[in-house]
Amino acid sequence: MSTEKSRNDTRSSVSSALRSTRNAFENHPHWLFLLPALLIYLPFLVLPALGIFGLSTFQWSGLGTMSFNGVENFVATVSDPIVSTSLWHNVKIAFWSLILQAGIGLVLALAIYRFSDRLRQFFQAVYLLPMTLMAVAVSMIWGYMYNPSYGILNSVIQEIGIDWNPLWLGSQSLALYAIIIVATWQWTGFRVVLWLAGLDSIDESLLEAARMDGAGPLQRFRYITLPLLKPVAIFITIYTIIGSFNSFVYIWVMTRGGPGHASEVMVTWIYKNAFLQSNFGQAAAISVLLFVIVLVLSLLNMRLGDREAGGVNP
Repeated sequence: MSTEKSRNDTRSSVSSALRSTRNAFENHPHWLFLLPALLIYLPFLVLPALGIFGLSTFQWSGLGTMSFNGVENFVATVSDPIVSTSLWHNVKIAFWSLILQAGIGLVLALAIYRFSDRLRQFFQAVYLLPMTLMAVAVSMIWGYMYNPSYGILNSVIQEIGIDWNPLWLGSQSLALYAIIIVATWQWTGFRVVLWLAGLDSIDESLLEAARMDGAGPLQRFRYITLPLLKPVAIFITIYTIIGSFNSFVYIWVMTRGGPGHASEVMVTWIYKNAFLQSNFGQAAAISVLLFVIVLVLSLLNMRLGDREAGGVNP
């Protein structure tokens, strides 16, 4: 009798769970469409990420047994001068990438905003063309251009009569900025498209009303256009900063983080620790630090985006 009752209770529990699941999908059908992506995302991204957190508490060379060392990898990470140097380089890349890409992108967007649709589409395609190229190929091409012996940049400098033959990628003072120029060349076009989307969202009647009230072009831009572009500016800022912390290909192909550690960034130092020095625990600890930085920036982006959507000034 008790066995039969137990079976009935089990069936009832299963039926209740199935009904709850069905009701959940009926009330929130979007989760059903996200389920295939989540099933792929979980084993290939989430689980390895959790593995990195676990690995950061072990000493492991990639072969043999793993020895637990607690927070020693994190202590070594915080005290490692190359980590702080790499982080500072990431900050410089983020700052200059934001200034150059966002600034040049806004100027180019304003330049073609009033063009005809066909002409605008042409320039947008031209600006976006560098994005379609592989970062490895772009890095190799610019590496040849930067070559002090036969590169086109030094040839142009000599042709215009300037007595200067910079080493570019071989110079500790220029290498990082040379890489920033490459990233700016490839990604400014995307910022142009984002700025254009923001400009298109501005109600023309506001600009027309300001013009009729006697506001000049600069006044209209300062008091109407710029404030209304604030959501786009926030997105570009956070997107550029996060992208800068993930810089790897340009640096690895062109300088390997050198000369010395003059262009070292966190991801290249993670790579060197893991695959060149066989210090996977230390690499995992640096990865966790980088994850925390990017997570904070992402949450900040979401927070600022929510405030803008709600009409609240941050």
